Amino acid sequence: MVSDSSLVALGEASVAVLGSSLRVMTGENGRFRIVAVPAGQYILTIHRLGYVPVSAALQVGAADTLRFAFAMRRIATELDTVVVSGQKLIPRLSGFEARRKFGFGTFLTQEDVERQHAVFVADILRLMPNISVVWSLTGETADNTRFGRKCAFQVVLDEIMLPTPTDVDLLPSPRDIAGMEVYYTPAMIPLQYRSATSTCGMIIIWTKGE
Repeated sequence: MVSDSSLVALGEASVAVLGSSLRVMTGENGRFRIVAVPAGQYILTIHRLGYVPVSAALQVGAADTLRFAFAMRRIATELDTVVVSGQKLIPRLSGFEARRKFGFGTFLTQEDVERQHAVFVADILRLMPNISVVWSLTGETADNTRFGRKCAFQVVLDEIMLPTPTDVDLLPSPRDIAGMEVYYTPAMIPLQYRSATSTCGMIIIWTKGE
């Protein structure tokens, strides 16, 4: 079930399984159901217009039924009217381009990603300095090794904070990626993305969706 922070049911919320085509909408009572999911680990993402997206890592067992309740926080900030001129961009990438001009992180554009001809995001991360992709029983994670110790990056996908550590094998294919940002220290992370789980740095990924 999906509700707001006051536990009022939210209909028309989009619920998706990351890395797959599975996507359903909640009904008027805020409820949704996804059936016949093979056993394994998944990341669930939930979007609804006017609310902060949420995500959760799920472990599905064989012949198992999971029941979860998700509370979404309303986006209360109102912005003044802004007039923008210049090259047309995917709206979500305007922040990416602005931060890239300042150069406080490491940035990969869509062209940079395509030049690598990578099959998985993990293949791209392995080629970046101070990033170690580590395999475990729960999947592959991207660890920050800049300061002589390994700790997992916080991963953000299209403004959704994914559970930490994130199994990078569940991320979208490189052919669907429009840009990537890597921040190796908490001080470098843009203010709007800082959280209690981002002390080891952050990887922000933007897909080509509108």
